Amino acid sequence: MFYISGSESPHIRKPKKLATAKLAVSAIALTVACGFSAPAFAQDAAPVAAADSDVTEVVVTGIRRGIQNAIATKKGNSNIVEVVSAEDIGKLPDQSIAESIARLPGIAAQRTNGRAQTLSIRGLGPDYTVTTLNGREQVSTNDNRSVEFDQFPSELINQVLIYKTPNAAMTTQGIAGTADLQTVRPLAYGKRAIALNVRKEFNSEEAAVAGLSNEGERYSINYIDQFFNKTLGVALGYARTTSPYQVTRLEPWGDGDLPALSTGEFIPGGQKSAVQSSNLERDGYMAVVEWRPNDRLRMTFDAYYSEFEELQRIARLEYPLYWSSSALQPGYTTEDGYVTSGTFTGVKTVVENYTNQRQSTVQAFGVNTVYNLNDQWTLIADISTQKVERDDIIIESTAGTGPSGSGATDTIDFRNTGENNAYVLSGVLDYSDFNTVFLTDPGGWGGVTNRAGFFRAPHVEDEMDIIKLAVERTVGAGPINKVTFGASRNDHTKSKDDYAAYMSLGSVAQLVVPEKYRLGTTDASFLGNTSGMISYDSLAMYRDGLFTLVQSTDSTELKRDWSVSETIDVIFLKGDIDTTLFGIPVSGNVGIQVQKAEQEATSLFLSDTERRIVTDGDDYMETLPSLNLNFQVAEDMTVRVGAGTTLARPRMDDMSAGTTYDAKMNTEAPVLFSGNAYGWSGNGGNAQIRPWKANAFDLSVEKYFGRKGYVSAALFYKDLTSFIYNRTVLKDYTGAPLPSKCYESGTNNTVQRIDPVTNIWVCSLADANRIGITSAQANGEGGWIKGAEFTVSVPGEMIHPILDGFGAILTASFNDSEINPSGSAVIPVPGLSEKIINSTVYYEKHGFSARVSSRYRGDFTGEVPDFTNALQNRTVREETVVDAQMSYTFQDGPLKDLAISVSGSNLTNEPFYLYKGNNVVKEEKYGSTYLVGLSYKF
Repeated sequence: MFYISGSESPHIRKPKKLATAKLAVSAIALTVACGFSAPAFAQDAAPVAAADSDVTEVVVTGIRRGIQNAIATKKGNSNIVEVVSAEDIGKLPDQSIAESIARLPGIAAQRTNGRAQTLSIRGLGPDYTVTTLNGREQVSTNDNRSVEFDQFPSELINQVLIYKTPNAAMTTQGIAGTADLQTVRPLAYGKRAIALNVRKEFNSEEAAVAGLSNEGERYSINYIDQFFNKTLGVALGYARTTSPYQVTRLEPWGDGDLPALSTGEFIPGGQKSAVQSSNLERDGYMAVVEWRPNDRLRMTFDAYYSEFEELQRIARLEYPLYWSSSALQPGYTTEDGYVTSGTFTGVKTVVENYTNQRQSTVQAFGVNTVYNLNDQWTLIADISTQKVERDDIIIESTAGTGPSGSGATDTIDFRNTGENNAYVLSGVLDYSDFNTVFLTDPGGWGGVTNRAGFFRAPHVEDEMDIIKLAVERTVGAGPINKVTFGASRNDHTKSKDDYAAYMSLGSVAQLVVPEKYRLGTTDASFLGNTSGMISYDSLAMYRDGLFTLVQSTDSTELKRDWSVSETIDVIFLKGDIDTTLFGIPVSGNVGIQVQKAEQEATSLFLSDTERRIVTDGDDYMETLPSLNLNFQVAEDMTVRVGAGTTLARPRMDDMSAGTTYDAKMNTEAPVLFSGNAYGWSGNGGNAQIRPWKANAFDLSVEKYFGRKGYVSAALFYKDLTSFIYNRTVLKDYTGAPLPSKCYESGTNNTVQRIDPVTNIWVCSLADANRIGITSAQANGEGGWIKGAEFTVSVPGEMIHPILDGFGAILTASFNDSEINPSGSAVIPVPGLSEKIINSTVYYEKHGFSARVSSRYRGDFTGEVPDFTNALQNRTVREETVVDAQMSYTFQDGPLKDLAISVSGSNLTNEPFYLYKGNNVVKEEKYGSTYLVGLSYKF
């Protein structure tokens, strides 16, 4: 149950982190002490793998070597996995990590602002996937758990593994899968190397907003070396990115819903199309130190740090049409239930210069220690800490020809064009003159005197401390050749403080933009105006104090403040299998994991009389068995069977969003729920949500052609036994203040209002029984997801010698689902595309390499950010994204190992398209991105 305090701001206590830190330090100290007591025999270090992985690192160069290394890793793993390996130091196959991962079977990327940023694995969206770095769960820069992959520069990642089946020693796992990003291990690499990479970046579209550029650059350096007879290894990396991107956005009012004339035809209610110019800057640092002083002790320290800043400038002309006082003129045309063309007069256009700035830092540190007591016993300790801090500034600055009710109005022609009833507009007023377009409130949106926009500044902190201890016992002969027993603790806290305020001009209703903030004129032809629109620096205005900020007390804004604290304790037992069955070699693992979770959420509890801090929570236990069996039915042919129970923890904003509520007076009709009457109702977060949970079954048949190629076919079925969706649940409102209607006016809610007929307090029934209902995310029954995946990866020489150097990779995935958590209605699964097809054709020989890739993804329900950067579900249209790259590496002479490269992404300018029914919700185009660069390794 929750409790209420009188504090004015959420605060999470963190008493458990100190205990975790002390335990971690003690564990590491013990293993180090044991290591120094062992004989110090210096020798070449063997590859060091995380406790959760059977992966052996291999040095890779070039497209084919990258493919071969990925194939070898996939073949040798005891789980069903997909793998992407770097083609060389600091060089994954694509411009971003997410783009590389999205080419794997059963995996698709979702674009945000044109960048592949989050992943869907086997038809399940980002909420159902866990991302780890070197086997450790990571914090996230967004408002929830899902990691945005542009946190991590691709130049600093050596390999990515997607685990589609779990094993018991993986103490972090998701329903969809687990994406493990791995940095290089210097002792496994085995030699000194320095790699330099410099690339110039261009966007095919000119900067849409005045004052910004469409050019950027990327450069990186990686250094790997070994010392003291290869007992100490060091890897260092730095990557800088300055990446511009452009967006044109067509967006009608109504989120896909249109108003209708009295005769029934649909018509545009308004439109707020925009052009956007943005720039992303990121500095990423990576360090790995490996120490193996003898054949018993191995220690690995790794660190990652990044600073991220993104600036978005958005120019928008917002036209209020049918949903306003504008007048539809006679002579409009209709067809198939829609008004296809017409004219509005008296349109009071809102000229908007929006600025979004995001600054974040990500830091992650970990130490892994492995100590072999003898040939049978091994001790493992792994500790890590991660932290994210994010600060956003969101400025919605408005301007126009004058405040609402004054100033010139526009005449807007519109016509229905393109797919899903998108409308193209054109107006006649000139919005490019700073002398006739002023800072003001042309839409009459109010909220504060002399409004000139809206301001938001959320601050997010995400911290995680993990300790994992394990003991391995090599058994020897028998079906189980090794047993691992261990435990882990994960302390996780995340908080959001979202300040929201109206921007006021103070004592004036309109203001000419001061010259020092003017950026010029933005081309507004896409927005329906050929004269252009004024462009100015609203961020500099805010910093200079031009606007007076008046904090919003609207309950919707106040509910955005929250904090969540979790402690997850895990114990696990895993047995590695190595045996034969009817003469067939069988390997794999079997195990069980028990998790105990304690979760607590703190948020605001709001009525019309008071706001208080509310803390609620729950604790529960889950048992997660797992089984992986690999049957080597023929040479280079493996049949894999996987089964297990997995879970994904609920979204943090669903757990912690504040609650608004009301209580019924005695004379008001009560709220009915499940046949019972209640006097309280509300909506908001639910800190007692349990995880999504599924029983998963997998079958995979894989035929390998050495390390050069393979074909595979896989089937999977996930029985979702618990699914989170919005529903009505009971809630205890003990301690919540009663609304003002329960008290006499003018008494500051201190004098009870007495019913003159009954002579009792009008809210006595609600006060006596504090149990009520709330609309919130909660667990339901679930359903199923199933699918089939096919992969062909074949080098050309396997087909005919004349094709030596050529190769192709083709993957296809087909998914289906039926989720019915309420028992009465089937709902879509976020991220599920029924069809995903990826293809790559490449050539590499004599230093020259080229690749063309295509990613097709069918329609799906996507999680997209709204104007506050919170995620919402919308239907995304099918898309095909085409990328290509070419490079040449000098093979000899003074330029040996120097590489020249050129690459392009989104070559066909594929739109990102959201729709609802027959209507467009939003259409975005980003242009193509090109990179030209040099790299050198020595």
